[in-house]
Amino acid sequence: MPPSIPVPPLSLPTYLQLELSSERPSALYIHRSASSDFPYESSKVKFERLYNFLTLPPQLEQTLVFGALACLDAWLYTFTILPLRFLKAIFILLKWFVQSLVKEFKDIESQKDMNSTRFQQLPSKLRISNPLYRHRRSKSTPSALLPNHKADMLHGALIIISCMILVQFDASRMYHKIRGQAAIKLYVIYNVLEVFDRLLSAIGQDIIECLFSKETLERKPNGRSKVLLPLGMFILALAYNVAHAAMLFYQVIALNVAVNSYSNALLTLLMSNQFVEIKGTVFKKFEKENLFQLTCADVVERFQLWLMLLIIALRNIVEVGGLNMASSSSGSTTNFSTNSTASPIQSTSILPQAFSMFPTGFGQIFGPFVTVIGSEMIVDWVKHAYISKFNNIKPSLYGRFLDVLTKDYYSHAFADQNLTKRLGLPVLPLSCLFIRASVQTYHMLIATHMPLPIPSTATEIALESASGETSPSTTAALAHIDQIFRRALGRSSFGAGADAAAGASSWRFWTIDDAIALGTMLVFFLIIYLILLALKLLLGMLLLSFARTRYRKMKMQEHKKQSFDTQGRRVGGWGAVEVDEDKRRWIYEDDPEGLKNLKEREAKGKEKAKGELKLDGVDRYMMAAKRIW
Repeated sequence: MPPSIPVPPLSLPTYLQLELSSERPSALYIHRSASSDFPYESSKVKFERLYNFLTLPPQLEQTLVFGALACLDAWLYTFTILPLRFLKAIFILLKWFVQSLVKEFKDIESQKDMNSTRFQQLPSKLRISNPLYRHRRSKSTPSALLPNHKADMLHGALIIISCMILVQFDASRMYHKIRGQAAIKLYVIYNVLEVFDRLLSAIGQDIIECLFSKETLERKPNGRSKVLLPLGMFILALAYNVAHAAMLFYQVIALNVAVNSYSNALLTLLMSNQFVEIKGTVFKKFEKENLFQLTCADVVERFQLWLMLLIIALRNIVEVGGLNMASSSSGSTTNFSTNSTASPIQSTSILPQAFSMFPTGFGQIFGPFVTVIGSEMIVDWVKHAYISKFNNIKPSLYGRFLDVLTKDYYSHAFADQNLTKRLGLPVLPLSCLFIRASVQTYHMLIATHMPLPIPSTATEIALESASGETSPSTTAALAHIDQIFRRALGRSSFGAGADAAAGASSWRFWTIDDAIALGTMLVFFLIIYLILLALKLLLGMLLLSFARTRYRKMKMQEHKKQSFDTQGRRVGGWGAVEVDEDKRRWIYEDDPEGLKNLKEREAKGKEKAKGELKLDGVDRYMMAAKRIW
């Protein structure tokens, strides 16, 4: 500290001369301490931070895309592999039941023959009263069902019963109830549903794991199967699955209301949620375990958005006529997605604003899809880039996250799906949601895209005879084809099912139209199933090959020490402020104990950063640090 601080220039010419000077001011005017000659951070560190900020999105997207595809693979497993495993378990159970029944009949017959022989040798007084010679049921052999088979049966029963309950929900009433609310209520409803989604996912993961655990499904020491514990856990899992699937269904409807709004409700909803997400994450201190949990949460969020928007897009394609929607100038739509209430006074199109952002054709249908997914990607890039910048983390850390996910996928292939547990993906509720929406979409497709009834035969033949363009044989053939299509509709108002049912006898519940409609639906869904099965197998092979390559590189480099921290000194959510040692000394001048504790925490953080980063035991819903994302 100098004995005196120089007086700054007080004349205007001197002050202007110092402002225009390119050199450091003289010590006669300004005192500079020796520590100020050294910059807080070097330009090399700043260039590295800027480079990391700009190059982070590709590495982040690689992790998010693999995670989302792994979620898709686990979701397709429910529709493709699980039905086969369910049928296999049912076949094993029925085979055991038939074998036990046949064995029981044989034992009864052999016991009868043996008793009749002994009965003839007994005195007449003991033939009826002696119970020792009555038939006793032999002990049945246990079934060949393993715990995995029981888990598959419970999986199938859980999905079937949940879908039967979800079918009872009136989607149209739910849609109009949400649409009748004010715009601000729509944002509140959507945010509340997101919170409940995370809460139910956290508790549901434990319920599902307990239901399918070996402790629940293994046999007792005496060889008999447990009954009360699996039954109680199944009822609890069923209640959770129905509640979570219903909540997701409500969330899809709320998002559909925003998509089909004639205002910019979709953009407003996205901006409000995403800016809150950015504000709530970037200005915080992050540990690497927390960042891994945040990445897992982004993976699940992106996949759920894909699925929800796919459901909305399929319904909108069915309702507005696909590629012919641009030529439609009038008409109304049904169900919860486009059953509009009041269109703008000056609007000349039935399409909402969210549909008109892109050119005609599929762009109008998938416009909301691109808007939501594109904005979500940009928000993820900005969020993770600023988190890495403020916490001095290299983008290569996301490569380590990808290694952990690929290791889970490869090491647990064809067995327990550990990756979905780590990500916290609610597979069963999402599967039930899609089944519920797909069945209704199928019936809408049949009702809206099948040909309308042909006019009466007499009128049609008279018109065609007058025109001379069509022969009666052609008319009869067209009428026959139309009748076949109409029978496939079953008991719909567009087909012949209603008339046929009315003409039939009252005691017959099923008619030939019902059988044809059921067969048509089974064939349709069988074709969809085969397509999904092929997609599942191809996707599984590609992901397994990629995971094997990453896992091999990971094993080769596991002995190499890697550092994921940059050399910057700006740490924390408000890292834009430079707080060097000189400033700290003045800030903590009256609190030396606080300065000591701060330095101890920094020393512990540096020691922890030097150690090996272990993420194998980190799941999404565990308290790895100060917060769960």
